[in-house]
Amino acid sequence: MTNRTIFVTGAGRDIGRSIAERLGKSKNFVIFHYASSRIGAEQALERVMQSGGNGAVIQADLRDSEGPETLANKVVEVLAGRPLDVFVSNAAIAAASPLGQTELTDIQAMTMVNLLAPFELINRFAPHMSDGGAIITLSVAATQRIFSPDFAYFSATKAAVDCLVRHWAVALGSRGIRVNAIAPGVIEANFRAQLLQDAAFRHELESATALKRVGQIDDVVDVVEFLTSAESRWITGQVIDVSGGWKI
Repeated sequence: MTNRTIFVTGAGRDIGRSIAERLGKSKNFVIFHYASSRIGAEQALERVMQSGGNGAVIQADLRDSEGPETLANKVVEVLAGRPLDVFVSNAAIAAASPLGQTELTDIQAMTMVNLLAPFELINRFAPHMSDGGAIITLSVAATQRIFSPDFAYFSATKAAVDCLVRHWAVALGSRGIRVNAIAPGVIEANFRAQLLQDAAFRHELESATALKRVGQIDDVVDVVEFLTSAESRWITGQVIDVSGGWKI
């Protein structure tokens, strides 16, 4: 699908960057958001341009109370009147929150980035979305069956957005806009890439996964790409497990 306008948050590294690069092919225009990974976002845009696409890079710290509004304003300015065809809400903070040991600043940061930012951005972008467009949020399989006291609040923020996905799907369905979430399991990216170098830790995770391996970034990106395509036209309001059968 060509000549689409796409916006991805947290697109400077790892999963977000790979999503933006993949969707940016075939002459699409991609807006890369980053908080601190400027070089990664710029390199990703360069790769998109080399493959025939184009785009822009925008910085905003979503932990800041004014961050989502600032980002939304910048994106609308870049759109310059054209519709937004695909919005992928990927940016997130996964901080531990053990009871009795968690600072309020950590709770506030996760609330802003994981919950309030997606809500505010989708709220602002709804009038700018093209009819028949797609909105995808990145969730986590842990909200459905893994209950960890150390990451309770992170999971709660993701579960809240999973709920909102269904409400948004109903609200935007009359315009043919599909809203879905993807819930990955353990992916070999971010801080987990280093943890997975521990053979015992890796074996433990693989043993708890039906497909007996750790997920790769492309396992997620392929599903994101599918949900932006015409082949997924009858799928909306869903939280799709992309975990290889982790902990089932």
